[in-house]
Amino acid sequence: MKKKVGIDDLAVYIPKLYLDAEELAKARGIDPGKITKGLGIEKMSIPDAHEDAATMAAMAALQLMKKNNLNPKDIDFIHVATETGPDAAKPISCYVQGMLEQVYGERCLDHIGAPETKFACVGATYALIDRLAYIASGWNKRKYAIVIATDIAKYDLYSSGESTQGAAAVALLLKENPRLLAYEPEFTGFGTVDDRDFYRPIERTTAVVDGQYSIGCYLRNMRIATDMYKNNLIKFNIIKSDQENLSDKLDLISFHSPFPKMVQYAFASFLIHDWRRFPRWDNILSKIGPEPPRKGLTNVEFYVSKDYKRFRSRFSKIEEFRDEYNAKVANSLIALKLIGNSYTASVWLCMASHFGNGRDNLDDKRLGVCSYGSGSSAIACSFIIQPEYKEVIKKIELMRNLSRRKRISMEVYEDLHEGRFKTDESVISPKKEFALDYIGKEDKNVGYRYYKYIE
Repeated sequence: MKKKVGIDDLAVYIPKLYLDAEELAKARGIDPGKITKGLGIEKMSIPDAHEDAATMAAMAALQLMKKNNLNPKDIDFIHVATETGPDAAKPISCYVQGMLEQVYGERCLDHIGAPETKFACVGATYALIDRLAYIASGWNKRKYAIVIATDIAKYDLYSSGESTQGAAAVALLLKENPRLLAYEPEFTGFGTVDDRDFYRPIERTTAVVDGQYSIGCYLRNMRIATDMYKNNLIKFNIIKSDQENLSDKLDLISFHSPFPKMVQYAFASFLIHDWRRFPRWDNILSKIGPEPPRKGLTNVEFYVSKDYKRFRSRFSKIEEFRDEYNAKVANSLIALKLIGNSYTASVWLCMASHFGNGRDNLDDKRLGVCSYGSGSSAIACSFIIQPEYKEVIKKIELMRNLSRRKRISMEVYEDLHEGRFKTDESVISPKKEFALDYIGKEDKNVGYRYYKYIE
């Protein structure tokens, strides 16, 4: 009999500082509406001087272990996905292991596997699938595995990407017979194309992004992945034929969110493609006009063309779209509006936001995950929400923690961005958390990062 594996619980770590999006807009001479309405971002999560992707990952893992009373000996793997790791060779997971051993005891985690996965923002979804497959195979030696998505989305000051910055870490507890989400492995679809839409060369701390082109790649790859996902649903007779809607089989959807408005673009494109061959489509076209012709354009060129964007905008205003969006997507973005981008963590924050802001009974509902990473790859997969989920989500407290953060000024934000504060000059002094202590400067440890737990 096939094993049921999936996500038993999750924990979210958000830095305690944020920058107000309107303040950034005014400082940059931008209409605030272009950020708050055009991008859908109201606040951006900003790491303090003692924080980096490793400390955030360790804090998320520590929260997960404490609230589930986990013993280190019960953990098989700590698998981290990031695109903002501090080292090009050493995985961030080993730094996390070392930090956790400061709390739980020296060498208490020396038995674990500790890989790092990199594929831009989709990396954590790949890591999740790897670990769940390992558990399902029966190869695991211990009950639990932890997958952590951790990232700091950072762009140059005054750049077009500056207003989409953010930071967060999400730790996922994986096991057989999970209480929260059971994975449906047979349906998973992938879409991968070698592309240059977004990347960060080794020598840079900020990313290089071609914004509009990257949006086109996101939509192209997501279409490939969701087509594969639908084909697999047909293969297993979940969809009876290619004449049934995919959207009708998904109760909730979490999309990767570089900015919340991008999710609206993605969901609109998803529904346009999904509904195109069905009777309702003629009625929709009578309201918004015909789809624009492709005229020999590639998929990316078509998705970023003015004609397609106008058509998608009209589609996004009709009642049929709004009903689907509000029912299946909108709650996933409530937290993201207050965080900004967090790369690998983004799609899992959307999932946590669903649970933190939904009110309906979700038992046995199907949650779709549409994950994307530049470079470029998309994954479409799904989970079934388990009967015990209500007890699990009570302790996530995402929205409560977001309400407790400290607002910082533009001056402080720019000083943190440019690394002008030393690690012991934090805006909020660390307490009961991991902190970057110092970075080695000697011949044998130059660039090595040392962390400590602050009581």
